[in-house]
Amino acid sequence: MIATESIDTVDADVVVVGGGGAASRAALSASLAGAKVLMLAKAPLGVGGSTVHGASEIMSMGASGYGAKADNPEVHYRDTMAAASGFIDRELVRALAEDAPQRIRDLIDYGVDFDRVGSDAYKLIQSDFGSYARALGVSGKTGKAFVAALNEQALARGVQVRAPATLIDLLFDAQGHAAGVLAFDASNNHWLVVHARSVVLGTGGAHGLFSQQVSTAEMTGDGQAVMYRAGAELVNMEFHQFGPALVHPYVQLFSKSCFVLHPKMTNALGHEFLGDYLPEGVSEEEVMDEKVFPFTVSNVSRYIDISIAAEIAAGRGTSRGTVLLSLAHVPPQRMEKTIPNTMRWMKANGVDPQKDQMHVGIAFQCLNGGVRMIDADVRSTLPGVHVIGELAGGVRGPDRPGGNSLAEGQVFGHRAGDAAARNALARDTDGKPVGDAAIARLRLALRPNASFDVCDAAELREVMQRHVLVEKNAEGLNEALAVARRFEDEWEQGGGATPATLHGVLTMQNMATTARVIVEACLERRETRSGHLRTDFPDRDDATYGRAFVQQRAADARSTFTPLEYPAAE
Repeated sequence: MIATESIDTVDADVVVVGGGGAASRAALSASLAGAKVLMLAKAPLGVGGSTVHGASEIMSMGASGYGAKADNPEVHYRDTMAAASGFIDRELVRALAEDAPQRIRDLIDYGVDFDRVGSDAYKLIQSDFGSYARALGVSGKTGKAFVAALNEQALARGVQVRAPATLIDLLFDAQGHAAGVLAFDASNNHWLVVHARSVVLGTGGAHGLFSQQVSTAEMTGDGQAVMYRAGAELVNMEFHQFGPALVHPYVQLFSKSCFVLHPKMTNALGHEFLGDYLPEGVSEEEVMDEKVFPFTVSNVSRYIDISIAAEIAAGRGTSRGTVLLSLAHVPPQRMEKTIPNTMRWMKANGVDPQKDQMHVGIAFQCLNGGVRMIDADVRSTLPGVHVIGELAGGVRGPDRPGGNSLAEGQVFGHRAGDAAARNALARDTDGKPVGDAAIARLRLALRPNASFDVCDAAELREVMQRHVLVEKNAEGLNEALAVARRFEDEWEQGGGATPATLHGVLTMQNMATTARVIVEACLERRETRSGHLRTDFPDRDDATYGRAFVQQRAADARSTFTPLEYPAAE
């Protein structure tokens, strides 16, 4: 099946799969706890993932203790619970709020130079759903600064790295405890059999499932699919974040900082369309001044996202699948004051906002749901597997305060790495991996099948972009579901792979599985709430849907949904 000379066997106490902010923090913390650590990153280290590629005027990490004296972990906790009570684990939120200040101090110690106002105060941002300005940033490229600092520390401590290397499957021992992973090292086309006592998965989100997204396309839902097939519990998979973004000639989120400049938005026909979508009594100025990111129906600025998506869906977008945004009427001095980071990035990418029209679409930003974390050690429901970052679920519900994403990566990355190391070092014996399931998957991928074509991934991305972002309904969701299921059904007849194409075929299966999981969750929630807008169920239904749902793989490979009653805030 696969030549034995192309298989490398590697031993570690802890294997961390991922290359973003959460994974980098986990690898460092596991090493600090005394473990031998191997890190596998799908893209070259420091290049891939949402943390590195995220860019906006307000990209920052929320943590109390650096601003108003009245702000403290209790306030941060309550802000987070207020945004998603009933959908998130209050004990995890408590850990997030209490640990975030120390993780900021760590980053400062590691050399991260947070923005300041003068010499003695940090520049703080008041993010959406936050009571106080508590978010610290680094000139809009905060995540990139985090990852660079953490990787420098991890490498200095001897953390081993294989990159680019893709997760293929989990390995378990005869007792069902994680015993390592199977991966593919694209740097030398070798398969990796990693024996490890603890596994930390931080594989990121599902950006590669959408045609417009703000990170890197190598995040194809691998961790979600692998964990789902292994029987893990997932939660809140119907909730994801998206909003307006510049998608050409470079990618950048457009948050409130940009919209308060009152840009002109036109379709491909030159028509300014926003006013066509506003109800009586609501002005264009109001929706722009109130803009929040990501999209939510709880704010009047929703009409910006709705109108952009509707114009594109109606065929009035450009050939790039965008509308056009212009700032030519805004005085340069005002732009420099209001969006200084954006102005710098535009100049670096050859964009002149005084002359050029910008291509803006609705871009996927991140999943709010994920594999359920069951405790503050960030364990999943699969023994020996910890989940972190965007892969993890339990602290992000329908809405969340801005700045929490980076905080989650640092807080739970540290907790997972530390716990994984302690657990690995405390285990008396190494469980021998039983690789039957992984081998069976590889055999199926190599079975001849002319109908399965990885090039069809574009069809999946287009249907997810069209039907699973802003406005959703049963007809569109079922169209997306049919495409995802078709790919899965074709896969079950064989992936048609050769040894050279095997990696891509396995990735395509992951994309189809994670797409199906997301769409099934969207169909299950028959109401409108926050970023989940169902035009066929436009009302919020607290009696039926005022809670999270656990999603698991059933015997027929479809999803089952079980209500999960997360306790309200203390």
